This record gives sequence, C-alpha cells and structure tokens, in this order.
Amino acid sequence: MLPHYLSSDDKIPPYAGKSLYSIVLAIFPVMINRIGQSAGIQTLRGEESSETKRGLSEQWLNWLTGLIEADGFFPNEKDKTLSFYISQSTKNAPLIYALKYWLGFGKVRWQHSEKMVHFVIEDIPNLTILANLINGRLRTEFKYEAYVKWINRFNKKAFVKNKVIIEPLNPNIDLNWLAGFTEGNGSFFIGLGNSPKSKLGVQVTLNISWTQKHRKTLELFASQFKGIWSYNKTQKCWEYNIKRKSELKHLLCSVFVDNPLYGIKKYDHFDLKRACELFNTKQHLTESGLKLLLEIKSNMNSRRTSASIKSPNY
Repeated sequence: MLPHYLSSDDKIPPYAGKSLYSIVLAIFPVMINRIGQSAGIQTLRGEESSETKRGLSEQWLNWLTGLIEADGFFPNEKDKTLSFYISQSTKNAPLIYALKYWLGFGKVRWQHSEKMVHFVIEDIPNLTILANLINGRLRTEFKYEAYVKWINRFNKKAFVKNKVIIEPLNPNIDLNWLAGFTEGNGSFFIGLGNSPKSKLGVQVTLNISWTQKHRKTLELFASQFKGIWSYNKTQKCWEYNIKRKSELKHLLCSVFVDNPLYGIKKYDHFDLKRACELFNTKQHLTESGLKLLLEIKSNMNSRRTSASIKSPNY
C-alpha cells in the first residue's frame, strides 16, 4: 500500500523550508551533471530510445536497480492498483528529483509529516518501461521475489499488450549496482570509543556498513569484501560492517570513485575518505588530527545540514 502523501507533485511544498529548497538548488545541477557523465548520451542499445526522454547507460541502470533493491517497493495484491515507489528522507529530495528528470516520467510526492519524499509511478505505460529496464538486473532474492509477484499481477491485467517475460535472478555483483544499493542501505561513519591504551584515550574506527532484515541479502557483499557480521535485536536487522583498512581504502578510493554515489550519501563518502587520509598519515594519533576527525564526524549522516554540504572533489 502506498504511504499517505500529498496529492500535489513535483514542486517543493512551501512548508518544507528555505534550507531544504537551497539544498535542492545546490545539489541538483551537480547531480544531473554527474549522472550525465555516468550515463552519458548513450542509450541502452546505442541508439535513440523512444522509451525514455534521455539515454540510459548499462552502468546507470545497474545503479538504479541497486537503489530499487535497497529502497524501492513493489506493492502486493492488497494494493488494488498497480504502482511502484522509492522512498527517501527529505534531505535526499534532490536524488528523487534527479530520478524523475533522468527517466523522464514518474511523480514526486511529499510526506512531510514523516520527513519523507517519494518517487512514484502509477501509470501502466511507464510501469512497463521500468519493469523492462530493471528486468534481469535484480540481485537480491527477497526483492526479486517481490518483483516476480508484482510482474505476475502486472501481466494478468487484460489491457497490458506486451507481457513482461521475467529474467532470472542475477547472481553476480556489479559495482554500479553496489553504489545504488549503498544509496539506500549503506552507511559511512566514524566510530569512537574509550581506549586506556591509546595516548589520547580514544579509539577511532572508520566504518562502511550495509543493513538488511535478511542476512542472505548481504551475503553478496560478504562474498566480495571482508567484514564483520552483527545482528541488531532492537531493529531486528542484520549489519555487515567493513573496518579493515585495506578494504576501506579500496571502497573509498576506488569503488565509490569509479562508481559514484549521486545522493546525499556521497558527502558521507567524501568525509570518510578525508578521515581515511588522516589515518594514512597518522594524524589521527595527534590532538589536532583527533579534533579534525571529531569535526568531520559532527557533520556526517543525520547530523548533516545544508551548511555542511560541499561539492566533493573526487
């Protein structure tokens, strides 16, 4: 069932505040340029496509599928109408607007009471396009099962002329897909703890993690990167955490540079990359370096504000 949201779409509601509006204006042009660089002007088959207003590369479509598998929803039969939506916090509104811009269809819906914004598709022609764009790219078992049930409902509709032939689950990880998934369920953060053995009395750890209800979903990550498993009893979810320096450096300085994030988490990536550089030069062992790390940490994740958003230099 779709969440309750405003019936109006596309425009930022006045009550969202000037700060959010400034974030959208500041980030959106940069994001579109970056998407353009990644997706380019090439189309899925190297020729002009009539399915969307703009050409979409294989890399971008894999990124899109990763985001969908993290934060996309295929409503079940309890929802009387066919639909699809992706939900993000209002801080990540520019990413939602970028999706609408790049695909050339869909609507933006605001749920300000929950501080959420949704990219929604509710018409059959564009649902058909989306279904075919991500077909064969899904890599997580539980989201794939939801997609299959959704397509079966979709194909039963009498007015759907061209049935969607479901491709099998894709067993191979793709780094653009990984970036998309990280947009939704990934986290870059700096951990702090007391350490009597440390000269400064503080132990600092750099972390990249992914969270999911089903452990099997994250096993794809475990097959590629060495990390630590944990289970959050309160949230009832699994977490796969990367702390090893060599793995962090590979992800921060290679994977997410060559396969960039487009939403607000790109700034968390940039900040953790800065922190990693402090570790590499041993500055984190000095008082000035620790102070800088604490400053970086204070502006990351949920604490990030419009004032702490700067264009990262990848």
